[in-house]
Amino acid sequence: MKLSKGEKVFVSGNYIVLTILTIIIVLPFWYVISVSVTPYSIFSSKDGMVLFPSTISFDYYEYLLKKGSMIYTSYGNTIRNTAGGVALALFLTVTAAYALAEKRLPGRKILVLFFVFTMLFRGGMIPTYITIKELGLLNTNYVLILIMAFSAFNMIIMKSFFEAIPESLRESAAIDGASEFRILWQIVLPLSLPVIATVGLLYLVVYWNDFFNAMLYVTDWHKAPVQLVLRTIIASSSLPPELLEQAGSAPPPTIGIQMAAIVIVALPMLIIYPFVQRFFEQGMLIGSVKG
Repeated sequence: MKLSKGEKVFVSGNYIVLTILTIIIVLPFWYVISVSVTPYSIFSSKDGMVLFPSTISFDYYEYLLKKGSMIYTSYGNTIRNTAGGVALALFLTVTAAYALAEKRLPGRKILVLFFVFTMLFRGGMIPTYITIKELGLLNTNYVLILIMAFSAFNMIIMKSFFEAIPESLRESAAIDGASEFRILWQIVLPLSLPVIATVGLLYLVVYWNDFFNAMLYVTDWHKAPVQLVLRTIIASSSLPPELLEQAGSAPPPTIGIQMAAIVIVALPMLIIYPFVQRFFEQGMLIGSVKG
């Protein structure tokens, strides 16, 4: 189809704007990668302006990933928290959304208001801390899983998707003698893979990037997630005590450790996201339309 002059200008403008935005997004991460593989002597000689390293060195990565490094422990903690948290959060979200999607549920509107209320008002940091302490969850392996195990926003997204599934499917299964659990497991969930992938990705990102809860509820570095280690390196421009002990008397320059740690922490999300992006887009579009 032949474009008019105005349409050509519009399309060209879109390409220019998208190209500029892509550069703005990609350039900082490329700089991080470049600094992480550049020896500090070259980095300092160029006053930090390193976009295309002339010499590549993996000393910072070797330091962070050396045998016995706390990075492995913190990475394991993050993987455990993320896997367990996403599984628990999806279970709670699916079951709550499925129940509230049933229009014949007594008091359904009031229950939905209770969930919406939690999105607008919360107890606050201090009451939450006191509650966690009284439950004996401080500095445990479970606190970072349980503290974010449910999101009312994600539940509403999934509820909207469930409501869009024809009721005739569930009614037919119920007439054939299927229980609610069987209807959910064999009929509703297979049809809901896009929204499950969408909500699962939202939970995955939240759990993987969480460091604030770890600051509040975890004091043992052996139970800390990798994001807390990264935050300590970047915010205080110094290394956690365990990493300093590994370095001995002459630890590597902090700037290189910071950049290498950013790459190590961000890499899993960069690998996973392209594979679930299509489900994410489809789930957001379908779940946002009620019909």
